[in-house]
Amino acid sequence: MVWDDLADIAYNLFHIFNDIFFVIQYIFTNLASVFVIVFTPLNFAFNFVKGFFDGISQTPPATEISWVFDSGITDIFNTIPYWSVLMYAVGAGLSILVLGWVMSHLLKL
Repeated sequence: MVWDDLADIAYNLFHIFNDIFFVIQYIFTNLASVFVIVFTPLNFAFNFVKGFFDGISQTPPATEISWVFDSGITDIFNTIPYWSVLMYAVGAGLSILVLGWVMSHLLKL
């Protein structure tokens, strides 16, 4: 009779500890999911800002642009100093303006 009581106590303790470990496993699994959900937008924002500043801090690539205009017109543009840098800066400025316009409209929602 004593051994049966000890066996029941041991079984109940094993069952309780097993339940406790399952609850701990459930909590840590969901906690990891919460961290992933919380840090994914932060990771995206960090990578976007890092890529943006890496992109604007580098000199634009010197690629040969094929124009549809006559060679006389392109010769005029090629005589302007730093024309490719100027085009890059205008494109970046327009992109920032469009991004600001989109953000202002999204903030109105």
